[in-house]
Amino acid sequence: MLSRLFQATLIIVLAAAFFNSGCTATEPEIQGRVIAVAGGEQLFLEKALERIPPYALLDDSTAAVARYRDQWIFEQLLAEEARRMNIHRLPVFEEAVARFERQLMVELLAESYMNRADDVYVSREQAFNFYEMHREQFVLNERHVRVHHLVAGSFSEASNARNELLRGVEWETVAQNYSLYPEPAIRTASLYQPISSVFENEPELAQFLRVIGVSEVSPIRQIGGQYHFIQLVENQDEGSVPDLDWTLDQVQQWLTTERRQNQITALRQNLLRQAQANGTITLFD
Repeated sequence: MLSRLFQATLIIVLAAAFFNSGCTATEPEIQGRVIAVAGGEQLFLEKALERIPPYALLDDSTAAVARYRDQWIFEQLLAEEARRMNIHRLPVFEEAVARFERQLMVELLAESYMNRADDVYVSREQAFNFYEMHREQFVLNERHVRVHHLVAGSFSEASNARNELLRGVEWETVAQNYSLYPEPAIRTASLYQPISSVFENEPELAQFLRVIGVSEVSPIRQIGGQYHFIQLVENQDEGSVPDLDWTLDQVQQWLTTERRQNQITALRQNLLRQAQANGTITLFD
């Protein structure tokens, strides 16, 4: 006989596979290349690529897709076996589905409240007024920098990217053409970051950042089988007030986050008051 613990674990694993398979049937049909069929369901290449971690695709995309396909087929077979064994009729499965349904509804409700554009939108003028009222809070307590950081798969690609950047080619173009991670490279290039937290895991790059000047490009260094270089774009010294546009961007983000949290707090308080007034909950001291 199987132990109770093993039985419970098996039920949960099979229930999860069954539930994942059941959810697939409700998703919108995806047009594209079918790479597997199992359990009456089709697996499209596009859907597989959405769910495979980017780093796995960078390492070996063909192998990553094959692994995902094999795992998907195995889960489909598990789901079919779970149905045959009536796993979906067990109390533990029904409780798990009910718990997941409740959590998902709560998360979606909270998201809908936090993303109400009219309620959480912070204008540039509002951000500027807040900045003017709290100007002393925006003095930097350490040096902040804005950096271009390119990670290439080979020394030749890194060298070509570095040369193009030195010739004045736009960073977005260089990152798109040579970076292993173009989107993060472009996104983080617009951010001011405290010097203490930049390249915490790449001390050699952090050392370059301490010695190169604005617009200078560091030498290329191999780190973990990849090739890195950086360019210091802007510098804000300790005790200074950062660029106003950047500061207002940050203020808008902070105030928007605060308003979103206030939305959830107000919702929680209103629901609690309504439930107490309606007698649908009872609180005990």
